[in-house]
Amino acid sequence: PDNKNTIPDEKELTTWRKGMQSMAQNRNVHVKISMLGYSIPGWIRTTERMELMKSLVKETVTLFGPQRCMVASNFFIDAALSDSGGESNVGPDVVSFLEFLYSLLEEEYEEKELDQIFFSTAMNFYNIPN
Repeated sequence: PDNKNTIPDEKELTTWRKGMQSMAQNRNVHVKISMLGYSIPGWIRTTERMELMKSLVKETVTLFGPQRCMVASNFFIDAALSDSGGESNVGPDVVSFLEFLYSLLEEEYEEKELDQIFFSTAMNFYNIPN
């Protein structure tokens, strides 16, 4: 959003959804679930923002499937931005961030799918031997 203190409005979410749906049709496109604060500044500060973030993460995994989604973290660079639009240094630490995502996704997905989202999708995508 243009105003870093707001959450995306319906017009922005509609544009995002159309783009994500279009990309999901290409089987070569994978998604990293990362840098949540860039999408929704202050996502961890209010229930409304937290619920929106949860719904967008779940929607992303539903669109692409666990085999094309991977959780990513660039915390040594963007830890302060994990909760804000760069306006503050308050946010979850990396462990809390990963626990948040895991608890959110374990409501919907089996252990094999969680393994894909948190590990094997990235291993396959980057062709890292197991």
